Amino acid sequence: MAKLADAPDLGSGGVTRRSSSLLARTQLPCSEASEQGSFGHIHDNSYLFYVSHTTTLETQILTLDGCKREVKITLAASELEPHYEKAYREAQPEIQIQGFRKGKVPIHLIKKNFGKTIEANAAEDIANEVFQGILQEQDLRPVGQPTLRDIQRNSDGSIIFSIAYEVLPEFELQNYRNIEIEKLIYPVTEEDIEREIERLTMERASLDDAEQISDEMHFVTVRLNPIDSATGMTLIGGKAEEIRVFLKNEPTGSELKTSLLNLKVGDTFRYMVPNNEKDGNQSSVPMQASVQEIKRVVPAELTNAFVEELTGGQITSTEELRQDFEKQITSARERSINEAMDNQLVQKILEAHDFEPPQTLISQVVASMLQEDVERLPDKKLPKNFDVRRYAESRTPIARNTAKWMIIRERIIEAENLEITDDDINKHVEELAASLNMGETNFEYLRSAIAGDENLQSRLMHEKVMETLRGYSVITEKEFDPTAPENVELADEMA
Repeated sequence: MAKLADAPDLGSGGVTRRSSSLLARTQLPCSEASEQGSFGHIHDNSYLFYVSHTTTLETQILTLDGCKREVKITLAASELEPHYEKAYREAQPEIQIQGFRKGKVPIHLIKKNFGKTIEANAAEDIANEVFQGILQEQDLRPVGQPTLRDIQRNSDGSIIFSIAYEVLPEFELQNYRNIEIEKLIYPVTEEDIEREIERLTMERASLDDAEQISDEMHFVTVRLNPIDSATGMTLIGGKAEEIRVFLKNEPTGSELKTSLLNLKVGDTFRYMVPNNEKDGNQSSVPMQASVQEIKRVVPAELTNAFVEELTGGQITSTEELRQDFEKQITSARERSINEAMDNQLVQKILEAHDFEPPQTLISQVVASMLQEDVERLPDKKLPKNFDVRRYAESRTPIARNTAKWMIIRERIIEAENLEITDDDINKHVEELAASLNMGETNFEYLRSAIAGDENLQSRLMHEKVMETLRGYSVITEKEFDPTAPENVELADEMA
């Protein structure tokens, strides 16, 4: 049992997003061979797909379930001999027997004393070498990493190698033009810009001492002491805790917010603290709350001087800042709107194609998902006792669609003769340089730094594919209502 050499790369491409949508998972080389191979179950309902005879070499390619294939290669004793001779020579430098120095043992003595062991150890290398020749000769294109399933040694000195692998499915590329999709219309309003201005000034707000909580623009430190439910008095020896509350962030009408308004330092009130039970039910725990400290939140004053200092002189007036916010919000919404259209396109194209992607590809997408999730963890390590099998099961539906889309996408690239040009690279570098405020003098440096970035090539190709598909689509514009329940998640992304 052994893994064989890497299979040719299918190609990749896509965008990265925070969500677990389909398009978030198309930026990985899914057909690259894994560093670890294992032998899958080979079903018995196979049939002969191809047989070739080249002198003493016989090759049979069997079609199994779906994308699974198995090739049986028969090598006669005479054809194995050159491979064995090569193995003897490679082993010779490490062999030492009585009467000969290490590395000086004659080949005929190596054959006599170690021949069977060397030949057995060489079998996997022979299988790999011969299989690679067959790949080129018959233009076979495995997906992922082929694996050596069985080695059968016959009495006449011949060997039959059984090698399992998967291929891309055969399918007819369905029409991907004139697909009907919706485009959301979500213009930027003054309210949107004001919300950004408020966020900016609040981030740089000052905290001043205050005697009374006159409005919601206050930070309040509250001490909570447990109450004896039998007597209604503060529980002696009970563990007190302090919480810090910004009233503006509290929901309108909340008990805590209502109770705190107009209080002063030292004032007390009874507060029912929400408590989540182990069975999922929610209860309340009575507490004696006392105001310990009050701080008034004073937002930074929005002036030209404030803006200039904040931006390091890049923006010098409040009006320019508003224009910059409008530009940023518009750009962010355009990206989200395009992604929403792209998801519609991909979903409809997937529905139009009925085939199952190779399991190898699906497994590699799942592995990539797991790696991405691990990278997001603070220590970049899986939690103890993490159930990888359950994780894989939960991600497989998305991974299956992602693998299927990657295969279809490659066919679209081929049909449209799409390629990444120097102009595409230069445009990306110019946009990147502008976003980093880098001058033209750094343009060539930046270009050379990313020239060999395969992930960048993949992203640019993905963008070109989706731009092409959007260009072919039939678009109906629809006003976007951010308050509608079905739009809450997307509205948060575009906020």
